[in-house]
Amino acid sequence: MRRLKWYEWLVALVTLALLAWLFVNLDSERPRPKAPAAKSLPPSRALASTAAASLLEGYADPATEPIDDLRKLHRVVTGYFSVVKDSSKNPIGGNADLAAALRGDNSNKEIFLPADHPLFSADGLLLDRWNTPLIVHPEAWREIELRSAGPDKTSYTADDLILLPNGHQPR
Repeated sequence: MRRLKWYEWLVALVTLALLAWLFVNLDSERPRPKAPAAKSLPPSRALASTAAASLLEGYADPATEPIDDLRKLHRVVTGYFSVVKDSSKNPIGGNADLAAALRGDNSNKEIFLPADHPLFSADGLLLDRWNTPLIVHPEAWREIELRSAGPDKTSYTADDLILLPNGHQPR
């Protein structure tokens, strides 16, 4: 059996490189199929575009108990802390911080709620069913107390609704 000389190896290698180049170039010149145009969602479905938005369905519904609104938001916040593990870049210090984090200003850049969700005020704060900004009181990392001013729209009065970080109401 005869051994190949160096120039025969070189010719074989150049031939293989030329074939590979042709294969890649011919493939890139082929027209790509166009992706189907995205269908716009009807307004009723547009808000349910995220899992968090789905959890908030019925928020501020007069047919439900007001404390249920805080429970729904608590589920969303729990989901947020399950996904976003690094709090050092965007710590939650209050309503504005939590609202921004849910809109995507977090270390993962994960959007939990669209900026136009009815939960947000024009200023971007989280609102209760009486259109009063919620009081977000962080007690520790992953532990946030939620407080609604209640029907009188005045914070820290007898009609306030409070949900502790464990998801229960104080006794």
